[in-house]
Parts: sequence; structure tokens; C-alpha cells
Amino acid sequence: MAEKKAEQKMTFEKALARLEEIVAEMEGGQLSLEKMMACFEEGTELVKFCSGQLNEVERKIEILVKKGEETATAPFEAKPETK
Repeated sequence: MAEKKAEQKMTFEKALARLEEIVAEMEGGQLSLEKMMACFEEGTELVKFCSGQLNEVERKIEILVKKGEETATAPFEAKPETK
């Protein structure tokens, strides 16, 4: 049950940040085989979570872009960052 609560509080941003931490740990080469496997399993779950979140957002965008009886998907054009 505690796992369900933790999963409900997880955001895309938190999952992505944790994935970056896991990658850094694994690339560091200091983990035991057991810890490496645990990190890999956690990373796999986080990738599934992030993928699901992205798919959900994509579906919502397609609904918003719906035109008449057809759904027209339009590419998202991000504004270039100005420095």
C-alpha cells in the first residue's frame, strides 16, 4: 500500500530526475552487481511511468486539436530558447 501512495505522488519531473540519478550511479562503475540490477529494475519502472505520462499528454493534445469529425495531429513547435 505504501508503494501505491509513493506512485501516486510521483510526477514526470521527479521520475525523470530519478532516472538521471540512476544513470549517473550506473555509469560511475562503483555499484555491485546486485545494486546494478536493482537500479536497472527501478529505472525500467520509471521509464514505463514516464512513457505512460507522455502518451497521456499526447492523447489530450490530439483531443484539443480535434477538428470537426477528424482528428488532425499537429506537430508541437517549441519556441527557441533565447539567451
